[in-house]
Amino acid sequence: MSVLLNVLLLAALFVVGLLLTVRASERTLSALVSVLSLALAALLAVLALQGGNLDRAQGVLVVVAVLLGSAAFVLGTLPLPGQGLGGFLGRGAKPVRVQRTAPPRPASPTPTVPDLRFQDYEVQGRIGVGGMGSVYRARRKLDGRTVALKVPQEKYLADAKFVKRFYREAEVLKRFNHPNIVRVYDYRMQDPEHYIAMEFLDGESLEALLEDRRLPFAEGAQVLRALADALRHIHMQNVVHRDIKPANVMVLKGAFVDGQLREGGVKLMDFGIAVGRVLTRLTMTGARVGTPIYMAPEQAKGHRVDARSDVYSLGLLAYELVTGETAFRGSYEAVVHQQVFEAPKPPKQVNIEVPGRLSDLILNMIEKDPAARPTLDEVIARLDAGVLTDEVFDDPVALALSVGEKRAALRLLDLQGKLRLGLRNLSGAEGGLPSVPNALAGDPEGNLYLTLLEFRQGKAGALVRKLAPDGREVASFGSYGLGEGELLQPVSIAVSQGHVYVLDAEAHHVVVYDAQGHFVRRFGGRGQGLGRFEKPRAIVAAPDGQIYILDSGNKEVQRFTPQGEYLSRYAFRLDRNSEALRDLDGLGVDASGTVYIVDSVARKVRRIEADGTPGPTFALETLVGEPEGAPWLLQISADGQVYAVRQGGQVLRTYNAAGDLLTSRDMYAPVHAMTLVARPTPVGA
Repeated sequence: MSVLLNVLLLAALFVVGLLLTVRASERTLSALVSVLSLALAALLAVLALQGGNLDRAQGVLVVVAVLLGSAAFVLGTLPLPGQGLGGFLGRGAKPVRVQRTAPPRPASPTPTVPDLRFQDYEVQGRIGVGGMGSVYRARRKLDGRTVALKVPQEKYLADAKFVKRFYREAEVLKRFNHPNIVRVYDYRMQDPEHYIAMEFLDGESLEALLEDRRLPFAEGAQVLRALADALRHIHMQNVVHRDIKPANVMVLKGAFVDGQLREGGVKLMDFGIAVGRVLTRLTMTGARVGTPIYMAPEQAKGHRVDARSDVYSLGLLAYELVTGETAFRGSYEAVVHQQVFEAPKPPKQVNIEVPGRLSDLILNMIEKDPAARPTLDEVIARLDAGVLTDEVFDDPVALALSVGEKRAALRLLDLQGKLRLGLRNLSGAEGGLPSVPNALAGDPEGNLYLTLLEFRQGKAGALVRKLAPDGREVASFGSYGLGEGELLQPVSIAVSQGHVYVLDAEAHHVVVYDAQGHFVRRFGGRGQGLGRFEKPRAIVAAPDGQIYILDSGNKEVQRFTPQGEYLSRYAFRLDRNSEALRDLDGLGVDASGTVYIVDSVARKVRRIEADGTPGPTFALETLVGEPEGAPWLLQISADGQVYAVRQGGQVLRTYNAAGDLLTSRDMYAPVHAMTLVARPTPVGA
């Protein structure tokens, strides 16, 4: 009897499980479960009565009751008093449907027609919602003109200050007559009707447009000019907008015809309460609604604002137009701090393709000091003069940097530290670099040599690349290995008198090649003796061909002939009574043969003249956040100007020949290598 009950129970569970796996409707499954459960209950009751044992059947009967109860809820509603079996099965009742797949997306709802009545307008639907009001599409009964009705929320109408501010916008807008400013036809401020009737704009906000795509620079410049002209018009009426941002600019359908912005193609709007939906990129990224990313510093500090504040906000809007990202990001407090104290990354640093003149104009517009910003007349004049092309970069000498960026990882700056050209990107494709160069050197012909710590297949494992002045690769050599002419860990490179000197930190050797990359010789070795190294860090070449090598392990700089013969060394004691030596972490040489050595203990640059006599020193302080222990990269121009940056740091310092700090410029990316390179032929920007 016990065995039979167990077999019946297992069989029933198997059948129920099988039915549940079949993709049948829920009503069918529930009916089958109910029938099987009733049959099982009847069989168990008969067997239990015959065996005289009701205890074993009790648990199974409870399970059956639960199944029948759940089936009743799936099949239909429970019967009310007076209903028969038909009521229990829920004949005519809708079954509960379990969705097995993702439901289809509902169709976009059509604008609802609210219960609004106006004497002169017929409301057709709501088209926008703001924090304090809504915007409706409406038809003017007099002539059938389609307008946009801005209607405040009823709860705010009891606030006299709000009502006054609301209608001040209408009064202000009615004074304007400009193709790039939304028009106001009329307004009413008498109970029970409160509204502003404005020009209906068929298009999308600039914010929505930028979510989908980035405008070409030519179109973005035209939008910028139209908005600048609109702001100039309102400023002539002694009005400051105070809320310039992409959400308050409407781009109409068909605004551009063959790349040209038609008159009235963009409209500046919202001179009062917000019109658009309060759902922006800031809310999507977790920042607060209302983060002042377009607010001028003086406005963020609560000071008086004027026309120059609108210029600043327009500059931030232009920044986003050309880069695709906002200049400042973060929480409300973080953005306010950035607005007041921090300069954003220049547009050309964000996107190397941004024309230099356009980048400079935008940076000028977002100066922290209002007095340093251009007027709108000046902005329009510069736009009309042309900002979409760069000046030809034909300086005879440039500063080449390799930085930790995918775009323009190898770039050229002018001697004022301004980014001019991107030579190579990080990429595994043809024409790209497999990794950021960790050392750079130039020759008198304008060729640029670089070393890599990684390589890709197809270049025979070359760790040294030679680039022509226009960035084309013309040679690659120095494969990875221990053989003749091979390298393990190149950390520095120098070019002199037709030879290329590569310092290999792991092999403790200097490997010498000719200009075509053929192996010539090598010298050095590991140890503390003359001409040997413990931890070689940098190599430079003097104009007379002599080679200097910084060895931070032995705390010295060694001097060699072009053939690699040891000549002398430079080292500095901690004090007169000590034999211990100072740590050294930077090396350079100028056109006269003067050697520049960074003393990391004294935090200064020591100069050794070409005849070996000590020269004047100057301070070289490490900034907070710069990598400690990283070597200093030094380059000295023909007029004695010194360029210094920590390897891995971002701040490029410039000193004059007397050692006075001239500038400190943020490179906005970690600098891995630096060199001065001749540019005998102009390269178009």
